[in-house]
Amino acid sequence: MKRKVSAFAFCLFCSSLLLLAGCTSEEPSSWAVYNGATIEESFPVPKEASKTDVTADNTKMSYVRYSVPGLDSLDQIPPAYLNAIKAWGWTEETDQENREEANPILIFSKGNTTVHLSLEGSYLTVLVPKEN
Repeated sequence: MKRKVSAFAFCLFCSSLLLLAGCTSEEPSSWAVYNGATIEESFPVPKEASKTDVTADNTKMSYVRYSVPGLDSLDQIPPAYLNAIKAWGWTEETDQENREEANPILIFSKGNTTVHLSLEGSYLTVLVPKEN
């Protein structure tokens, strides 16, 4: 009987560890699959992102703001997302010091196109400056 209780306790302990490991993921699953941004199709945004605001009629800049599941619990843009942006052919133009600030604006370029990316509270904003 004592052996059965010990085996049961061990199985319960291992199951608890697996459950906790799955619940403490640093990045939401929404940062794994991407679509092109509404205002710049070659720039990735999480597939699960929902557009909340779009402005394309501004003479200086177009932007789209997205709400992303789990975004409100993050204080920085996830490394997996930055890696996806680079994999899509974009090069980061900002220095590493800017990334340490709260709500940094990161700048990426690809060819003649520049995209500004910011994390503001529960929103991810993609901004594209227009040429004069």
